[in-house]
This record gives sequence, C-alpha cells and structure tokens, in this order.
Amino acid sequence: MRSQLLVAGLLALWSPFLFATKSSANDQQPNVLLIITDEHNFRTLGCYRETMSREQSNMWGIGAVVPTPHLDALAKDGVLCTRAYATSPVCSPCRAALFTGRYPHATGVPENDAVLDRSVPTLADRLNDVGYRTAYIGKWHLGGTGKPEWSPKVDGGFQFKKFMFNRGHWKKFAIEDGIPSVATRKNGNARAGAREADEESFATDWLTDRAIEYITDESATQPFFTVVSYPDPHGPNAVRSPYDHMFDDLPFAPPRTYQTGQPKPKWVAEKNHAAFRGADMSIYYGMVKCIDDNIGRLVERLKEANQFDNTLIIMTSDHGDLCYEHDRQNKGNPYEGSARIPMILRFPERIQAGQYYTRPIGTVDMTPTIMGLLNRPANLEDHGRNLSNELADVSTINESDSDEPVTFLRIGGKSARWVAAVDRRYKLVLSVNDVPWLFDAQRDPDELQNLYGRPDTHKVSKRLAKSLREYGTATNDPHLQNDRIAESLSRILDEDQ
Repeated sequence: MRSQLLVAGLLALWSPFLFATKSSANDQQPNVLLIITDEHNFRTLGCYRETMSREQSNMWGIGAVVPTPHLDALAKDGVLCTRAYATSPVCSPCRAALFTGRYPHATGVPENDAVLDRSVPTLADRLNDVGYRTAYIGKWHLGGTGKPEWSPKVDGGFQFKKFMFNRGHWKKFAIEDGIPSVATRKNGNARAGAREADEESFATDWLTDRAIEYITDESATQPFFTVVSYPDPHGPNAVRSPYDHMFDDLPFAPPRTYQTGQPKPKWVAEKNHAAFRGADMSIYYGMVKCIDDNIGRLVERLKEANQFDNTLIIMTSDHGDLCYEHDRQNKGNPYEGSARIPMILRFPERIQAGQYYTRPIGTVDMTPTIMGLLNRPANLEDHGRNLSNELADVSTINESDSDEPVTFLRIGGKSARWVAAVDRRYKLVLSVNDVPWLFDAQRDPDELQNLYGRPDTHKVSKRLAKSLREYGTATNDPHLQNDRIAESLSRILDEDQ
C-alpha cells in the first residue's frame, strides 16, 4: 500500500514532463467538463449493462431497461471504469473527496451537511491557478445546511457560481429579475413543480441550458472547467412530461435480492426497508433518460463550437441507489447498488477509445487523475491516486504486478460505522456492529453470501485487511482506531491459515 502511494505520487509529479500531449505542444489548454449525477444506479447505463450477464444487467425485470445512447457514446469514445466506487456513498463526503483528492475525514466533511475545509486546495483552486475559468452549475452540498443557498458562501474556489446551489432536489427552476429561484409548495415539498415544468424549467433541462450558455461564451478567451451537477435521479422521484410515463409499460419486477429471507449484515439500516413499486422505477428511468438526453445536448453544442475533442469529459455520480436491491432504497452502505457508481472519461488527445478499466477506482482519485490527464503537477498531500496513465491506455498496465490495487470506502461522521477495502474482485467490510463480511463479485455478484472465514478466502481477507491497516496509517483515518473495527482488523491479521 505504501509503495503504491509513493509510486503514484512520483508518477503524478513527473507526468507533465514524461507524457507530453498534442494539446500542450500547441500551447492550447483543453477544457474540462465534469458531469455529476446524484444517487445514480450504474445498471441504468447501457454501456455498463453490456459488460454484465443478462441477470445482472436486467436487475428489475428482463427487458426492463432504459436506453442511454449519449452516455454510451461517450463510453465508446473513451474509457469505462467498471469497478468505480463512491469513496463514501452519501452526498457531501463523496463530493468532498472528489473535489479535493483526500478522504472525507481530512476535508472537514465526514458526513452530510458539513462545511468544506477551505485550507484544502480543491480542483477549482488548482485550475484557477493555471488560467482556467471555473464554473459550478447545480447541486454543491459542501457548504453546510443552507437550502437552497444560491451562490454559497463556501464555494470551493469556483469563480462563476451564480447557478450553484448548496443542496436540495427541486424539480422546477426559474430566473426572476436575474436571480435564480426554485418552485416549492407552501410546505416546502421539493417534488412540487415536476408536472408543471417543461423543457425550459425542469431542473435537468434548466441546468443544462445554464451550462451551455457558459461553455459556449464566445467572448471568453480562457479554457473552461465547468461542473454540471444534476440533482437527479435522486429522490423524490418525479420528472416532467413525457418522461414521467415513458417507461410505464416495461415489465418491471423486484430484484433477485429482494425479500430473499437470507440473513443480512447488521450494517444495513432497517429504516430504509422499502416495498417494491414498478411505477417508482418507471419514474426513476424517466429521470435517467432526461439526463441522458441533456448530455446529448451538451455534446452537440460542444461539437458546434468545435470544442468537443478538445474537452476532457468526465461523467460520474456521488453514490448509487439500491432501487429495491436487498429490500432497500437509496444508499449509505457498501452494497454494489449503493457504493458502485458510473464513471466515464472521454478525451481523445490522451485517452484511447473503446477501453474498459477493470481495476478499482474511487472518487478520491478524481482530482489527481484529472490533473494528470491535463499534464499538471501533482499535490503530494493528495490521498487519491493519479491514474491518468492507466486510464489513457489500459494496455500499459502490468498485470503481473504483485501489488493488487485497492480502493477504500468509509461511512460515518464523527463516529465510525464501517470501512471497506475493494479490489478487482473482492470487497471486505469491517463494521462497528457485525462480524467481517467478504463479498466475491465473481462467485456471488448479488452479494448475498458472506465468504469470510472460509479456508479458500483466508489469504484474500488477510491481504485486504493489511491494505486497510496501511490506509488507516497513511491517512490517519479515525475509523480504523474504533475499538470494534480495530479488533476485527487485528483478528484477521493474526489468524493462521
């Protein structure tokens, strides 16, 4: 683990000199467009379904799928990360890790609604320093409890923040006297407005329009770094016409993991138990389709402006949504539907097309990786890895390397709840209220069995536990100092085969 961090840091530091690109040779800085969705199940993207078995790709009924041609096209032209994870599968901590390259406990945001520590340089700060015009459009959720709080006081260093709002999931937006606003009922119901909204006022469309205005500003002379952060497909599930009934006729069925009767880990929150509703999935699909269509609009405008191929485009999400898997909605646990996220990168100047990156990657890796892809210097205090060279050309990866890559997940605020280590196949979860759990993505992709303690998984458990211990030391993660987690860790490391 320590050798991984050292090598990654050195490569990140020297990559501007070792890996020159055509853009840098022409002294033309590329643009950066970062698209973030909220609570987005990775199986709703066709490009991910293509990598899975029929059972895994049709989780809510055979044939019950949503088309996402525009996201699929970005994946075809770039690299699809098949084992990407939210560093902490809830909104604020994951976003903090994404924009700083550090684990949530080192950013001031170990839990939702906390305030980002501005002594930690963000991706916007770093790109401001090298001549980018930086803009954030959409949900931020790193400025505390303000709701919606347009142009938040704590803004991460983004220069243009008129259409940045701190938090909330409203469905209808407007501009009144030059000031952005949201539509709510008197009781503050965020669902209000979806039925009345149209292609100009619905949140996803409205935010896309604002982004297009910014990135196609003909008077601008600097390259842009623009974040478009959609508050969908997060609940409350509601979407404008015609998306609200577009998928009603699909043969929706409960996931295979729904009401199996098998014992569940104690780290699964009982309060999130949910009764399956196909109509709810239809609306969720509608939100996803609306997002995909709007990404198509963004791409088309970039092409019209002759900036498409000179723009590093990244699409990801802050966490998943179980969508009734394991009888649950939403997120907050290490199950795949909650913690695994879509992650696509397209940048023809650097990234070869049609690639699959099968190693684990976390949102904490995003800032150092983006800086690496832009051939910009690393920050050696980053916890995340600069994976730019691996993503640019996966054929350069040395698969015989004995150092199996691992990414780390954690959740809990000031008090620990669970931590996890994930490699290309296995996931080890240590918690404050249960025995260790080990999942095998090949043997049990539905994550119904705890394989910890079996003779054939002893070496895997020990290797991942060792990685967790090294991670805890390297990042000073207090979760690894929790008595119950530390006890589980010691027990695994001290066991004989």
